Amino acid sequence: MDISDFEYLKHQLNFSGLFGSDNSLGNLFLLKDRYKIELERHTSYLLRKFDYSDSIRGYTFPIFFNEDASPNEDSVLRDYFLHITENQKKSNISLCLFTENQKKQFDTFITNNFPDYKIGWGTNPADGDYIYLQSDLENLPGKKLQKKKNHISKFHRTFANESFVYFNKSNFSTKIYTDFLMVADNWINEQTGKNSDSETHIYQSERTSIESALNHISLFDFSGGLLYVEETPVAITLASKISDEVLDIHFEKCLSTEAAFGGYAVINNEFIKHCSNFKYINREEDLGIEGLRKAKLSYKPEIILDKYYGRLIKD
Repeated sequence: MDISDFEYLKHQLNFSGLFGSDNSLGNLFLLKDRYKIELERHTSYLLRKFDYSDSIRGYTFPIFFNEDASPNEDSVLRDYFLHITENQKKSNISLCLFTENQKKQFDTFITNNFPDYKIGWGTNPADGDYIYLQSDLENLPGKKLQKKKNHISKFHRTFANESFVYFNKSNFSTKIYTDFLMVADNWINEQTGKNSDSETHIYQSERTSIESALNHISLFDFSGGLLYVEETPVAITLASKISDEVLDIHFEKCLSTEAAFGGYAVINNEFIKHCSNFKYINREEDLGIEGLRKAKLSYKPEIILDKYYGRLIKD
């Protein structure tokens, strides 16, 4: 799919009620090559197919189009089922990134309409999204988030001349573009000195995605922020919406010196202050990285959105 296809999808897809980061149009664009994502426009829905890992491989649950204000979901699921099974010529189909509710809905549909098919489900905790209340990340209430307040205070005590710049498509500038990529490049340089060649390739792929996002900020309504110390950019964040209620954080990077004094807590909190029009903030998965899991749990998520993978098999 090219940019014109994404422009069409931006106005036609119905994202209401969706929470998962895999539904974000920004993510579908940024990860289409790395995750080997195939997208097909059908009459009433978008078909997505992933080919990334053991648990992120196969067809996802369809996203409905706005054209049908009250879609007959059974009709959509029937068309979806017949397509992925090629009118039942295929008898072993991979499914992925289904939420609990989508899994139950599809199970019921299969039982009622194609009882000779069964689905074996599994889940990988590394794929689950961490979702927070925007108000919690902004206000850091109570004892449960006191440590985050302490980190922020430590940063402000350590760096006297620091500032934050929020941006979206309305105030995006060449300076923001240049400073954002400067942090991305410096952060990658820090990581490549202590990681394997294979991990270095992942960082470079991520850098390509960051630049691509900045080059298409208007189309996908990306927003973000930069944290400065002594007018030097030291941390960045970038996000786009999943739905009118849910914002997805795509990237968050902080250079090591500032990170040691609470830089991540500061860039997170300063950006979230500009996102009060969203109820929820999706900070995506932990990738099975223990340190990342602990960091995401430390912010006390409101929801951990489990994702399921399965095999659709004909008896």
